[in-house]
Amino acid sequence: MGQRSFGYATSPGIVREQNEDSLCIRPDLGLWAVADGMGGYKAGDMASRITVEQLADDVGNGVSLSLAISEVHQKILNIARTDVALESMGSTVVALKVDGNAYEIAWVGDSRAYLWNGRQLVQLTRDHSYVQSLIDAGTITEAEAEIHPERHAITQALGAEGIAAVEVGTINGIFKENDMVLLCSDGLSNEVGDDEMSSILAQHGSEQMKAEQLIDRAEQNGGADNISVILVGPDPAVAAKAIDEKPGAPWVNPLVTEGKGRGHQFWIWMVILFLTLFLSVMFVYDII
Repeated sequence: MGQRSFGYATSPGIVREQNEDSLCIRPDLGLWAVADGMGGYKAGDMASRITVEQLADDVGNGVSLSLAISEVHQKILNIARTDVALESMGSTVVALKVDGNAYEIAWVGDSRAYLWNGRQLVQLTRDHSYVQSLIDAGTITEAEAEIHPERHAITQALGAEGIAAVEVGTINGIFKENDMVLLCSDGLSNEVGDDEMSSILAQHGSEQMKAEQLIDRAEQNGGADNISVILVGPDPAVAAKAIDEKPGAPWVNPLVTEGKGRGHQFWIWMVILFLTLFLSVMFVYDII
């Protein structure tokens, strides 16, 4: 079994003094997560910290990723009701759980997950946001969403009052040889476009180096919010196995010709046999 590679970095950004993001880095559990807290200096920091700590505890005890996130929502609500200063606290989250070469991503809010396959960057998550609902309804385009005055308004958050149960988005996938999953808070995605992300991820270097470069680029582009990044690559041994052994596909010896090939071989051998018999008969008659 190989060693899964990963890197991570976080920054308060250029404008804000306090970093309300929290990271979960638990390779022993196959778990990584980014939580983006909200609600002010004290509340936001606490909400994101509760999110990653409770998530790790629950997943470590065998709770599924989506259920663990749902339970975090209830825990933040309960704690917030005990202190007036915490009433407005909440957090978004995007989490990655890996088991061998299979992975699950779950999220609430606008923290995102992307897949980089060595050539192309694809957004895996779908924001729980007001502008995304407008895009889904066909009211605005994605280009218009980038400059919409309500582009930072989210429709789902852990700890949000008035939401009895959060909608946990989930997606499953299989790591291939060159795949890398990027988890980030909106402090990255709001400042760094897909093309810029791709140019950094395409460079040679470790996941740690690339995570730090993504943070640097977000700061260079304004750094208006807290910025957090986690990059997780495949386990080299497991990913290679995933390519060689396609799930559900029978193993085929490459030295054996399949399909029509077997039919062609049959008729070739029949022709050779016929010619051999014919020549043998002719030889017998010549002798006689």
